Amino acid sequence: MNNQRLSRSGSLFWAVLIPLALLLLMAGLVAAQETLQPDTKPDGISGLELYQSRCVVCHGPLGAGDGEMAANLDTPPKQWNDPEYRKTAVPAKIFTQIDQGNLEVGMPPFGAANTNDPLNPTNVWNLVGAVYSLSTPPEAITQGLAVYTENCLACHGEQGQGDGPEAGEMDAAALDLTRLDYWFARTNQQVFADIIPGGIPEHTYTLSEEDQWAVVDYARTFSYLYQDPEAPIPPIAAAVITGTVDNGTTGEIMSGLTAQLRAFTIDFEQTMNLTTTISADGIYQFDLEDVDSDWVYLVSVRYNDLSFSSNANQLSRVDPTLELPVTVFEQTDDPSVISVEQMHLVFSFLEGTVEVTELYVFSNADTAVFMGRSGQPDDGTVEINLPKQAENISFERTMGALQNTIPASEVIQTGSGYADTVPVRPGEGALNLIVRYTLPYEDGVEFSHKILYDTPGVTAILPDAGVTIEGDNWLAGSLQQMPGGGSFMTYQHQIIEAGGDMAVTLDGRPQLVADPAGNIIPARDNTAEILIGVGVFLVAIGVVAFVVRGWRSRPAEDGYFDEDDYYTEEELIQAIANLDESFENGELDEKAYHSQRAELKAKLKALWEGS
Repeated sequence: MNNQRLSRSGSLFWAVLIPLALLLLMAGLVAAQETLQPDTKPDGISGLELYQSRCVVCHGPLGAGDGEMAANLDTPPKQWNDPEYRKTAVPAKIFTQIDQGNLEVGMPPFGAANTNDPLNPTNVWNLVGAVYSLSTPPEAITQGLAVYTENCLACHGEQGQGDGPEAGEMDAAALDLTRLDYWFARTNQQVFADIIPGGIPEHTYTLSEEDQWAVVDYARTFSYLYQDPEAPIPPIAAAVITGTVDNGTTGEIMSGLTAQLRAFTIDFEQTMNLTTTISADGIYQFDLEDVDSDWVYLVSVRYNDLSFSSNANQLSRVDPTLELPVTVFEQTDDPSVISVEQMHLVFSFLEGTVEVTELYVFSNADTAVFMGRSGQPDDGTVEINLPKQAENISFERTMGALQNTIPASEVIQTGSGYADTVPVRPGEGALNLIVRYTLPYEDGVEFSHKILYDTPGVTAILPDAGVTIEGDNWLAGSLQQMPGGGSFMTYQHQIIEAGGDMAVTLDGRPQLVADPAGNIIPARDNTAEILIGVGVFLVAIGVVAFVVRGWRSRPAEDGYFDEDDYYTEEELIQAIANLDESFENGELDEKAYHSQRAELKAKLKALWEGS
């Protein structure tokens, strides 16, 4: 009797406890899932833009798992466009996979754990919207909309908010299809089960299975912004570009000046040119409508006949407000503010001659633009002396690595040597100049010239061809190998004070060496190959300073360029903008303009396509 009573009471206890425990467990799971949902509807348009830069290399342009890197992975990338995938996918799990990655299948994290360029949660959710956009064919959305309009709109409402004309006294919350907590914890399969006959009592219609799946696909778009991945990306409807303008020399805010906004297309053509007046509080603002999301923007301010620019940047669809501050500077004619931050010598041997390449990286320690000793840049800014016996003299500017150069047509000859006519903005690595010349050479040569600015040291690079640098001021380094074969020596020269001499004595007859094809040729080494081999990558210089009176106001960053990353999108966009401005102002002839612009565009295109 007691045992039976205990048995019955025990059965009753478990009968109550198990469902209650399951309810509590489910409540806990729901609560956990509710913490993993976006604050607002994910934007599939922004997500697809991110997808193109972050995911397409593995998952392919349309989510078919056929990206360029897919064949190199041990585990094939997920095929977002698989019809079965979108039936069983859970948005919250997709978020976690993107955010935290899955190293077991070779997928890196894109959220906070990504030390390179982490995505914030909003952008990760936007990628979830991109995944559903890639997974869902546009014809399914079209079919689903027709089914929804015919069978669901009367109760659920046009926007899915449960406010349809026949909703009546029904629970609006139960009819609300925009609830993110509902969609982001459920698969399409689970939603499908809710709408089949008997799934929800109010659903008394008769739909084909195909229509039911289509209406689920459409109804899910109430939880994210769908975008056909093959359709043109719509423009950003409204955007604001604003910024402050200050004086980096005096610290004052600037007002009353004109701010010029220029936009460039993905093909690097100028597509917008607007101006506005800077307000009394030093702020400018441009209100834009219907602008392409891939345009790049640059703001310039002209002050004391010089043009100063912001960094180049793009608008974000998530937050279409872009701040582009601009700093202007006063002017100085004091040459003591200039120093040679780095100087490199590279030697190449030909029959009877030696080619000398000198690279100067200038810095301006002042907070004012150096305009030259006369205060007129056309008279010359930084000055260069060369050996008396120098021949075949030419000047260039580097785009970061020595093998990427453009002619320095702004250099002029003076009574004592040569001078650049580009003003030198404040900061380290503010301006660079390359000079090449040849000297007669048999068994050796001695040459020297003055260095007009304080120079912490000179690095010389000499191919290992039986020639050495002699002299007390030079310290020989170790022999090093070049990637393509051959070797070279590096030498270091001690500090040279402004006005001091740099003297070089080359001793020895160059040996004959074999080229890669087996031909016996005079010993010489391509300048660029030597630099790459030695690992001497140039300081991050302001590459846009090659145009007269046009440069970025931001000081260059410290450090060295990597051979695969020796210029940035911002620097090249800025260079193109400055080039356009100089051509418009009559400072460049048409042939030089088109030639330099084509080269800059090619570099920028290669950089963007490789990112």
